[in-house]
Amino acid sequence: MSEEETASEIVSSAFVKQYYYTLNESPQTLHMFYKDSCLFNRLCPLTHVKKTVRTKEEVKDEFLAERFEDFMAEIETSIGVPYSMEHGHVIVFVNGYLTRKKDNVRKKFTQTFLLAQQDNGFCVVNDIFRYKKENTQTQTCFVTENESRSRRSATC
Repeated sequence: MSEEETASEIVSSAFVKQYYYTLNESPQTLHMFYKDSCLFNRLCPLTHVKKTVRTKEEVKDEFLAERFEDFMAEIETSIGVPYSMEHGHVIVFVNGYLTRKKDNVRKKFTQTFLLAQQDNGFCVVNDIFRYKKENTQTQTCFVTENESRSRRSATC
């Protein structure tokens, strides 16, 4: 692993711990992780309408509207990689669950951040969040014509 990849993992790990701790404990301050000019992208799970906001103040309004105090975040996996297009940037990929506290409804999500290095640490310049559909489909197998002749059914 290169020095840049190791540094990205360290930044990513620290960011994920702080960000989701803040989301769980004081979501009304979560906007403080964002740069004044940023890109914040959400897809409404009910209407599937994409919403994008571009300022820290608009991010704050979105977090208040989403009522994150009603949810608890649990992180399943996260990884940080250097953003090769520009030095001092890290891409952070997160998979996890948001559980609504009142009824324990749990939804899987994926979130991708682009962090930029500032004088006092890193801040979010791009945030894309999506709920993931639970995969209930069966896996599809492809077999060659010769394989299909030699056996009637295939399993993956």
